[in-house]
Amino acid sequence: MVLFDPGRVLPQLVEGRARYDQEIVDFLRKKGFTCFDMNVVHAEDFKRFRLTYEQYRRCYFIGHYNPSGNHFFAFALKDTLVNWLDPKPITYLAGDDNMIRFKDYLPE
Repeated sequence: MVLFDPGRVLPQLVEGRARYDQEIVDFLRKKGFTCFDMNVVHAEDFKRFRLTYEQYRRCYFIGHYNPSGNHFFAFALKDTLVNWLDPKPITYLAGDDNMIRFKDYLPE
């Protein structure tokens, strides 16, 4: 599950306020749901810049993600997503025979 609310949660986190969905986040963690919180990723990224929040938003958003935002999201999520997959994509497997091993990909 991916959590992302750039319209409400992200500004709250960037401004140091409590997020309105904290109860949901706490519930998901308590119950052991596998989650990726893009709001937190953006809030941490925001700290790296000396920009206003509006300037930061323009780097990644045009009402929805712009191409830079799509790129940022994809690379932020990639490793987590690969960890969720079983079997792993061939390019993420160790060994020399990765490109010729089709076990777990094709029905027997």
